[in-house]
Amino acid sequence: MRILFTAALLLSCSIQPSEKKGVRVVSLAPSLTEIVFALNRGDNLVGVTTHCDYPPAAGTKYKVGDFSNQSLERIILTRPDLVLVNLPEQTRIKNELEKLRIKTYNSSPETIEDILLDIRELGRILSAVLRADSLIDSLRRELAATSRAVGSDSPAVYLEISPQPLVTVGGKSYINEAIERAGGRNVFRDLSVDYPVVAQEEIIRRNPDVIFILHDAPTGTRIGWGRVSAVKQKRIYYDIDPDLVFRPGPRIIEGIKQMHQRLSPMSARLHLVL
Repeated sequence: MRILFTAALLLSCSIQPSEKKGVRVVSLAPSLTEIVFALNRGDNLVGVTTHCDYPPAAGTKYKVGDFSNQSLERIILTRPDLVLVNLPEQTRIKNELEKLRIKTYNSSPETIEDILLDIRELGRILSAVLRADSLIDSLRRELAATSRAVGSDSPAVYLEISPQPLVTVGGKSYINEAIERAGGRNVFRDLSVDYPVVAQEEIIRRNPDVIFILHDAPTGTRIGWGRVSAVKQKRIYYDIDPDLVFRPGPRIIEGIKQMHQRLSPMSARLHLVL
């Protein structure tokens, strides 16, 4: 577990659970909003971002900005006891809040286990320990039932986040672990950057067996991709909801399950013209 997450855990230890379950919470990340609702503590949320759209009840909450640009004034208006932030993306607003002595819970998950620890810690803070433990046990069972052992014969996977520039997943991201749990080998797992920009020629050279397109932007013409195994075998999948993979919350297990299904040799093949 990386240093940032450990620091967040130490900081949150000073945040005491609310005996009356009335702690006022602002969530600045969709994944953390989903965790709060999964803990049955949606009533504690007094503010969220415009990107917090799941479950549907999140859409009714007061908006304090979007994921990248939050309004300090709007956050202050909610009179929060605690603000949930995602690092390193939201470091600026975290620093501003702490100058005002507004407590923050800092989330920076790098592994699936870190996501479960976020659930456990927020369960403690929001007086929902039993619910958190039950949810974690359920997610662990689902994960155990889905996870495959990854070997040299496992399908090589290229996961595309953006087509211009070409952005994928490196070996340090929890998404790399999600691919492995689903039974695939991330072709860019050797890169230490979480979300590296890669060259088209390098993708062709690494020759993935399966491609996951996790965006809805036009892909354009991919010169030379006809040589790629995934293209030749028509194993290009674009029907997985990106939120299931990109939000490090309880639904990441569903994202892993959906990748697992498509990595199976018996899966239906969906073709995307590149």
